[in-house]
Amino acid sequence: MRKHYIDVIRVLAILLLIPFHSARIYDFYPFYIKDDESMMLQLFAIFLSQWRMPILFLVSGVGTYFILRSRSNRSFISDRLKRLLIPFIFAILVIVPPQGYYASLSKGIIPATTSYWEYYPTFFTFDLSQIDGFTGTFTPAHMWFILFLVLFSFISIAVFRFIQQKKSMVTPSTHSWLLYLLIIPIFITDISLLGMEFNPFYYFTFFLYGAYIVKEPEVERMITIERTRLLVIAIISMGAVLCLYWLHIINGLITPLILFTLLQAITTFTWIFAIIGYFKTYMNKKIEWISALNKMAFTIYILHQTLIVVIGYYLQQTSIWMWTQFILINLLTFFSIGLLYFLFIKRFTFVKILFGAK
Repeated sequence: MRKHYIDVIRVLAILLLIPFHSARIYDFYPFYIKDDESMMLQLFAIFLSQWRMPILFLVSGVGTYFILRSRSNRSFISDRLKRLLIPFIFAILVIVPPQGYYASLSKGIIPATTSYWEYYPTFFTFDLSQIDGFTGTFTPAHMWFILFLVLFSFISIAVFRFIQQKKSMVTPSTHSWLLYLLIIPIFITDISLLGMEFNPFYYFTFFLYGAYIVKEPEVERMITIERTRLLVIAIISMGAVLCLYWLHIINGLITPLILFTLLQAITTFTWIFAIIGYFKTYMNKKIEWISALNKMAFTIYILHQTLIVVIGYYLQQTSIWMWTQFILINLLTFFSIGLLYFLFIKRFTFVKILFGAK
């Protein structure tokens, strides 16, 4: 049975990536292009960063478990190569390089007269210390998420098949408080490779949690029971995280690493599972516009960051107020994706494959 609330979460999480990456232009940390700094947008970006990618990996785990449950290994591999690997390769060659080009122009790394095609070969200059690509060198950019999904999908063949064969471990008599034990793997995988921005073990934990929700239906019952408590803890812990970030930026306050990592683990867990609890309760129904956007979810993901960087770069050349720029970047990115999808991508089967569209 399809979990419609998971579709709603997936679509909304992907749509939120547009204001998130738009805000990155104005936060205090490096990005492809930068402009005036805003503490409000910095805190907004931090708020979303606590749970946006973990929840995307969780809903991907749900989808992967469903697909693997109904297909042979060969059919599953073929589907994942088509839906994930082909769009990844295409994006690395075509969609991502403009981000490096405009980053190089914005930072004065290349002359303003340099054409995109003159820059293009230099994009494939590999420098592990600059793998974020903020100085124009090679980077998977936002496509690291798709690469991780490819790797996790292949790993899941063995792991999820093993899970499928096991008897249910959660029964109606299982106390809902045991749900909070799921914080422990989040904390351990995060602190074990702290400093690694893209920690595969950390994100695979959420991918597994997605499969766990499908495998153990009683887990959903526990989540819905605990949803109010989860939300209260989520709000309090998020407030603490934002305050500590604010104090660090303003006064240089350093929080003990183990305590801050634990606080973040609690925050991430409670936000994600509170969202699941409320969406399971109130949004577990088919919604036509969600179904339509779900078909183009990967397309939105693939296109959004490049469009943000390109649009943001040209708006920076104007004297438009920062907040007006931020709003325009969001609106123009949404509009551009819709235009490209309905006028071009949707019309051709091969192009749909390149952009991961259904």
